[in-house]
Amino acid sequence: MSILKKYHLYILSLIGFFTVRLVLEFDGFYGQDSYEYLRYTEALKDYYLNGTDPGDYFWPVMYPLISSFFSLLIDSKWVLVLISFGSFLGIISLITKIIGELYPAKKSATITNLYVLISFCFSPYFFRSSLIGMSDMLACFFAVSSLYILLKYNKYFQLKWAILFMVAAVAAVMTRYASAVMILPMGCYFVYLLLAGKRWLTIGTSIVIACLVLMPHFLIRGVGSLNFLGHSWLTNWNPINFFAHSFATHDGFQEHSFSNLLYVFSPFVHPGYLLVGSGLLMFSKFRLKNGAPWYVVAGVFLYLLFLAGVEMQNMRFFVIVFPFCVLLFYPAFVRGRNKLPRVLFSSGVIVAILLQTAYFTYSFSKFHKQQALEKSVAKKIIDMNLKGPIYAFSLDVALTNRGVVNEFKNLWSTKFDKFELGSHVLFNPESTLKQWKGRSPVINWNKLLAEYQLTLVMDFGEGWKLYKIE
Repeated sequence: MSILKKYHLYILSLIGFFTVRLVLEFDGFYGQDSYEYLRYTEALKDYYLNGTDPGDYFWPVMYPLISSFFSLLIDSKWVLVLISFGSFLGIISLITKIIGELYPAKKSATITNLYVLISFCFSPYFFRSSLIGMSDMLACFFAVSSLYILLKYNKYFQLKWAILFMVAAVAAVMTRYASAVMILPMGCYFVYLLLAGKRWLTIGTSIVIACLVLMPHFLIRGVGSLNFLGHSWLTNWNPINFFAHSFATHDGFQEHSFSNLLYVFSPFVHPGYLLVGSGLLMFSKFRLKNGAPWYVVAGVFLYLLFLAGVEMQNMRFFVIVFPFCVLLFYPAFVRGRNKLPRVLFSSGVIVAILLQTAYFTYSFSKFHKQQALEKSVAKKIIDMNLKGPIYAFSLDVALTNRGVVNEFKNLWSTKFDKFELGSHVLFNPESTLKQWKGRSPVINWNKLLAEYQLTLVMDFGEGWKLYKIE
C-alpha cells in the first residue's frame, strides 16, 4: 500500500499510457510534424549504420538526435513516444521537488500530490502531448530541469549544478527554438550569479558546455544552422497580432474565436489545460516576496507575450510553458484548500477530475480518428497497387511513413504546370478550399478540374477522395 501511495502519480500515468497505446492502438503519430521527427530519426539511424547522408532538417535537432541513439536498440516509433512519456514522468517528479523549493512553508505532500494529479495527470492537452511523438514534452522537460537546477545552483553554488544548467537550458532551445524566450530570464539570472560571485572557472566551463551542446546542431545543419532566424514567427511577429483572431499565412487562412491576447491565457484557464484555473484566480495574490522567483514570472510573461504576436494559434504551443503556470497557481490552490469547506473543496476536485477526463476523451478522439484515417487510407492504397506518382497534400507524409511506396508530389510546395496522365490525386476539397484559397493546393486543384478529367477511384471518408487523372 505504501508503494501505491508513494508512486500513485506514476502508476496512474502508466495505466493511461498503456491503455492508449495497447488498447486503443494509438502509436503516437498523426498529421505531419510527428512523421517528420520519425523520418529524421530514421535518417540519422541510417547514417550511423550505413553512412548515408541524413540530409537537411528544418527543426532543432535535439529530439531526433536523442531518439536516433535509442532507435539503435528498439523501434523508432516506440522510442519517440517513450521519450515524450518519459519526459512527462520526469516533469511530474521535478515539479513536485520545485514546489518544495519555492514554497517550503506551504508544502504538504498530500496537497502537492493532489495538485500535481489534477494539473498534470488529468490535464487533457498536457497528458495527451506525452502520448505523441513530438518534441514539445522533451523541450518542456529540459526547461523545467533548467529551473530546478538553477534553484540548486542558487543554493549551493557548486560547479556541477552550473554544468547541468547549461546542458538543460541549451538543450531546451535546441529541442524547440521558442523555449529560448522562456529560458532567457533564467539565463540572465544565472549569468548575474556568476558575475556577482566572480566565478571565472564556472563561467569558462559553462561556455565550453554550451558549445558542446550546440555542436550537433551546427554539425548536422551545416550552412543552414541559422535558417531558423528567418522563420515567420520572428520575421512576421507584430503587436498588431495581439488583437487579431484571423490570419492568412503560408499555412493558409485560419480563423479563431478569440484574439491572440485572450488566447495566450489558455494555460491558466482553458479546460484543455487547467479546468480549475479560473477558480484559482479568485485565490491568487501576486507577491514577489515569498512567491515564485521573478525569472519564473518573467519567463511566463515573455513567452506568452511572444505567442500573442505570432500570426497563428495552436494549443500545442503552451505545453512548454504550462508547468511554470502551474507553479504560479500553487499558493492559490493551498489558499483555496484552507479557506473552502472541506466538503466543497473535495467535491470540486472530484468534479474537476471527472470533467477533465471527459474533455481528454473528447479531444483525444480527434487524434485517434485522424490516425485511424491515415492507417485506413494507407492500407487501401497499398492494396490497390497503384502505378505512378500520387499528387497529394496533408496526408502524403503520413502515408509514406505507413508503407505507401508510390512517389508523392506535394500540392502545397509546388504549383504544377502540368500533371502526369494516368497518375492519381488524393485530395480533400471540403477541408481545403476555404483554408487554402488562393494558395498552391487550391490553385493546383482548380487547374486539375479545368484542364483534366478526374475519375473517382475511391472515397475514403472524412472528405478524402482518390481520383485518376485522365
